[in-house]
Amino acid sequence: MGNTSQCPALKVTCRSVLVPGRLHPARTPVAGSRAGAAIYIITRVGKANISRQSLVEAIATLEAQRGRVGNDQPLQQAVDTVLLVLREKLVRIQQEPGDQTRPHLAVLVADLSGYTALSERMDVERVRSAINAMWNVLDAVIHAWGGQIDQHAGDSLMALFGLPQPRQGDAARALHAALSMQQELELFNERARHAATSPGDESWATEWPGPRMRIGVHSGPVYFAHAPGSPAAPSGRTTAVGDTVVTARRLEKLAPEGGVLTSQAARRSSHNRFNFIAGPESVAATREEDDLFLVDSERRVESGYTPGTVAGKVTRLVGRTELLDRLQMALQTATDSRMPQLVTIVGAPGAGKSRLVHEFERQARLLGSSPVILRAGTQGAFPDLPYALLRDLFSRRFSIRPQDSRYLVEHKLRRGLSKPDDIARSVETTGILGPTIELVKNLLDARTAALIPMDEALAVMESLSRTLTADTPAIVVLEGINRADHQTLDLIHQLVRNGESGPVLLLGLATVAAATDPEQMLPWLDDSEDIFSPVERLDVPPLSPVDSRLMATEILGPLSPPPMRLLDLVVAEAGGNPLYIEELVRLLIDLGVIVAGERWRVDMDRVENIVLPVSLVKLIESQLAGLPAAERRVLQYAAVFGPLCWDVALLELIPAEEVAEAGVEGAILSLELKDYLVNDDSYSFAGAQAYLIRRDSVREATYDSMAPAERASMHMRVAHWLIANQEDARLNTRFSIDTMIARHFAAAGDTDRAEVWLRRAGAPVDL
Repeated sequence: MGNTSQCPALKVTCRSVLVPGRLHPARTPVAGSRAGAAIYIITRVGKANISRQSLVEAIATLEAQRGRVGNDQPLQQAVDTVLLVLREKLVRIQQEPGDQTRPHLAVLVADLSGYTALSERMDVERVRSAINAMWNVLDAVIHAWGGQIDQHAGDSLMALFGLPQPRQGDAARALHAALSMQQELELFNERARHAATSPGDESWATEWPGPRMRIGVHSGPVYFAHAPGSPAAPSGRTTAVGDTVVTARRLEKLAPEGGVLTSQAARRSSHNRFNFIAGPESVAATREEDDLFLVDSERRVESGYTPGTVAGKVTRLVGRTELLDRLQMALQTATDSRMPQLVTIVGAPGAGKSRLVHEFERQARLLGSSPVILRAGTQGAFPDLPYALLRDLFSRRFSIRPQDSRYLVEHKLRRGLSKPDDIARSVETTGILGPTIELVKNLLDARTAALIPMDEALAVMESLSRTLTADTPAIVVLEGINRADHQTLDLIHQLVRNGESGPVLLLGLATVAAATDPEQMLPWLDDSEDIFSPVERLDVPPLSPVDSRLMATEILGPLSPPPMRLLDLVVAEAGGNPLYIEELVRLLIDLGVIVAGERWRVDMDRVENIVLPVSLVKLIESQLAGLPAAERRVLQYAAVFGPLCWDVALLELIPAEEVAEAGVEGAILSLELKDYLVNDDSYSFAGAQAYLIRRDSVREATYDSMAPAERASMHMRVAHWLIANQEDARLNTRFSIDTMIARHFAAAGDTDRAEVWLRRAGAPVDL
């Protein structure tokens, strides 16, 4: 009647029994059973061989059954229960220290000032209620940044960053958490003061003194030992010990109230994400720590373009004088008319659109009334997420991160909109602060963003734009605009049509591609033919042979002089593509044909015999083929994941037999240094660092380098990983995870499961 099967990951032996179309004499149907369905009876449970990957696959398999149980409530509850257990087990595995006996971690120690005085002036129960409420807020900050609380006392805590697997961004996450804790404590105190003024309030808030906190952060090797009172057995709780912990505690003691004091080691590992000031002299002279720093603030999250370099030298922009003049004219028109202008810059991959805008920004900053410059770009990561590009604009302008609480988001908005820095005007008196905050709050949640009416978003954006440009024009750079969501595109079109936004120059960068043809994706391009229209199209053509030769000569200048035959070959193969010229010279350097150093040399015999790539795509393929195996594999998984990926996903997705975890981490760092990957804090969450593949052409070439069957298998693994991690509240709030899962199932060829997840997302089933 049935057959036996096993679940290898969980070592469960099952026997399937087919339920026939007619019931047997018992005449009593099993609740929820269906004729022709298979019932699985567990006959034996062996010792589980559970790994992180097997749990991910098990969770994905059970999630796939949700849509197949119909109205069978008991079965649905059983599935939910098993999923809860499996997810809890996955969390425990992810929190366990790795195999290293001395992992390199970032340690954060925080201590509340004046706790003793607070305890003496308040009732015990009130103290307990107040302290618990405060730590609920601050503990959430630690967890939001991927930290784990190792020790907790009434007035202090110690948290570790880097478990289960230490990574290069651990110190930065600890410093982010430390600054956020100080901000959250100030906001908590402010809410308590506000509550205390309410009539009839008799809570602890009336006695809360608004204490401050000292925080120290250090990074280094950490040991784990059994905590006092914990059984000396493998199941006993362990705690972090060692010199790194001692130093972090000492830094906390030296830190000023309300401040974060860190070491040179943590500062060096923070990757230029913060502004530091030297510690006070009294601190610097203490014991052996001569290089201590106060963390002043976070640096703004930017998506700014950085010009490429060849042998460490930035290539000068050539052949674009006319285009720069037209951009300057558009800015002048917006300034004089005090009306918005929209310029769409269209060009092939590698034509130099971003480089052109970078040079234009540099020139614009030299003007007497230096314009406000804002940037946004989702790189096509969220084409189905309403207002994704608009959300990106606000997130970058105000450094709003997925880890921020709703209180901190509002604080950043109020401070950014009211602070007279580059905006140079307070919006408190304009009446738009409240509506702007409400709009951004809705934008930050993928579920509420879909419900924002167009006229509401339009009214807020017009009022905000007029206020921000009251004293100076603004330039808004929108990267990859032809891959943006439809709602933002319609909003931009309407803003320009209405002409009520003040002197704003909108620059949309559109790459010519079959899947996202600017002619089809951008509704305003037809308007650009009208000479009186505020919409203009700017095509970036290939460089002329003369300009191509000039660019090649500048890059190869250290050869003193460059051989004419070499210049002829570079110009002939480039076809006027500036990126090709740069990348070809880099390839020749990588191959040793050109030796770059104090004195450059070139082997012309090898130049004559080498087969040069015939297109930019072929050139990129040649570069990818020359990458180390680990870097190439990591880049392939990143390309499958999408324009946006996370380091944790890469660490967990790539099988150990392909690349060891240390190899993955090293490969990510190397790819970042080589400009293949760029980190993006706007989309990082918890302990996961977000990365974007810097160029579309690189992602496409990497993706195409794999066989279809291999790509399908990798898409399936990505879908499973997303399913296993979708319970992360911040991840699931900021991103339409169900839609991402559906797209990966569709790319893997599993249209049935793709349709299930699209329905769960409430999206149209269009595969």
